[in-house]
Amino acid sequence: MKKVFVCAVMLTLLTGFSPVAAEEITIVGTGSGMSLLKAVGDAFSSVNHGVSVVVPESIGSSGSIKSVGADKYKIGRVAREIKDTEKHYELTYLPFAKMPIVFFVNKSLGIKNLTPQQICDIYSGKIGNWKDVGGKDAPIRVIRREEGDSSLEVLLASFPGFSNITLTSRSKTTFTDQETLEVAEKAEGTIAWGDYINTRNSAVDILTINGKSPTDADYPYTGTLALIFKEKNRTGDIAKFVEFAASPATHDVIKGAGGLPF
Repeated sequence: MKKVFVCAVMLTLLTGFSPVAAEEITIVGTGSGMSLLKAVGDAFSSVNHGVSVVVPESIGSSGSIKSVGADKYKIGRVAREIKDTEKHYELTYLPFAKMPIVFFVNKSLGIKNLTPQQICDIYSGKIGNWKDVGGKDAPIRVIRREEGDSSLEVLLASFPGFSNITLTSRSKTTFTDQETLEVAEKAEGTIAWGDYINTRNSAVDILTINGKSPTDADYPYTGTLALIFKEKNRTGDIAKFVEFAASPATHDVIKGAGGLPF
């Protein structure tokens, strides 16, 4: 072992080369659009050798804003805008992709399309059996997200009638995109919402709404994926990545990952 070490040292002295540690850009935050951001990161690394982009598990948009605001991390990812109560962090908000927000159901149901009114009636509790919307005779199990969820905010702002209903108390609240998908995949009779990017490769059926698919260019229910950072940290590799993510160079990558360029 000692001989190997000595040889390695001698080789370094003779050649003038030493191992170079790979640079990492760690982007913390929302669970929405993780696979899309990973694809953009891989594309960036392919033209910036020696720099890797790390997209760790979700801590939520709020967690991202707090962490980057407190200088625990230099860059984050969010699926909502910065609130007035968070502006004291003085973060730059840079949107770069749009994410279709979809409703999806357990594969056992065979339901492929619903109207906005049917979805509102399901989530308000007026409809409690799938046979009432053309499915089999089975109880509807409603999955919802917590207040403040970024996808919920999109639905409240853009989905017809959703802001006017009271979500049924006969529902299960989930707190991450992964948890939502796991429940919907396993539990028969379930319906849930989330972003298309994370959902499209899961074992659920994504619904069209009045025949409109999330892959249609005019699909109306979309959220935004953005990067956040302090201007003092927009230097070096982070500056390069921010510029790359918002450039036309990523448009095909974003589309290929199920999103739309901003």
